[in-house]
Amino acid sequence: MPITSLNDAVNGMRPPQFFAKAATPTLVAGRPQSLWGLAGAPGAGGFDTTLAGVALTNATAGAIPLVNPAGGLETRLARFLANATQPGMLILADRLWHNGGFTITATTAQTVNSATWPARDIAGTTNGDGVVLGLEISAAAGAAAPSITVSYTNQAGTSGRTGTNSFPTANSPTAGAFYPIGLQSGDSGVRSVQSLTLSASWVSGTMNLVAYRPLAAIPVGAAFVPGVGDILTLGSPRIYDSSCLFLLFVPNTTTASNVQGEVVWTQG
Repeated sequence: MPITSLNDAVNGMRPPQFFAKAATPTLVAGRPQSLWGLAGAPGAGGFDTTLAGVALTNATAGAIPLVNPAGGLETRLARFLANATQPGMLILADRLWHNGGFTITATTAQTVNSATWPARDIAGTTNGDGVVLGLEISAAAGAAAPSITVSYTNQAGTSGRTGTNSFPTANSPTAGAFYPIGLQSGDSGVRSVQSLTLSASWVSGTMNLVAYRPLAAIPVGAAFVPGVGDILTLGSPRIYDSSCLFLLFVPNTTTASNVQGEVVWTQG
C-alpha cells in the first residue's frame, strides 16, 4: 500500500543510513562539489570510460546504501540531516547515469548517444522528467575555462535541444568540481544526451557527464550546526527501487569541508 498518511510514514520508518565525506580539494564558493569520488562512508564511487555511459543502481560502488522494500511497497524520503565544517547547502540526488571517454582537449562535438536511463524519473519512467545533467571533473583539469554545450532530447521526446553550463567554469578545477547544465526554455528534464562540445580545450584532466534527479536540499547555516529536513518540509519525495543516491555540497567559501549526516526513509 502507498504511504498516504503520517501514521503510515511513522510505521514504515527504517534505520538511518549515515554518511561522512571530507571534501578536501580547493572548493569554489557557490559552485557544487560532488562527493561521489571521495573516500569515506560510503566509499568512493568510480567513473565509466565510455561515451554512451552506463545506467547506475544502488549496487554501484559509491552509492548510499538502500534496501528495496518488499513487493508492492514504496520508499519515501523521511529525514535528511547534515552538518559541515563551513556553511553551505547539501543536495541529495539519485545518480541515474554517467559516462566518460571524452577528449578534454577537443573543441568539436563529441557524440554520446547515451544509454537509456533507468526508470527513475519523477514518474518512475525512462522519459527523464525531473532528470538534469551535470559535468563532473573526475581528475583535475588544466588552466582554461571553456563553456559547455550539450545537445539532448527532452522529457517529451523532442530532440535537438541545447543546454549550457549554468555557472561559469574556472581555470584548473579540481576533482569533484560539478557544473550543472541548464535546460532549454520549456523543458523539465532530459531523456537522453546526443553530444557534448567544449568551446576551448581544457588542457588536461578527465571529465564526465552525469544524469541525476535531485531529491532534497538542506541548508547548513553555520559551521557544525546541523541542517535538517523532514517528511513534511522535504515534500516526501519518492525514492525508486535501486536508486543510486549521492551528495552534492554547495560551499559558502573555498575552505575544505567535512560533511556528515544521515538519511532516513520510510517504506509502505
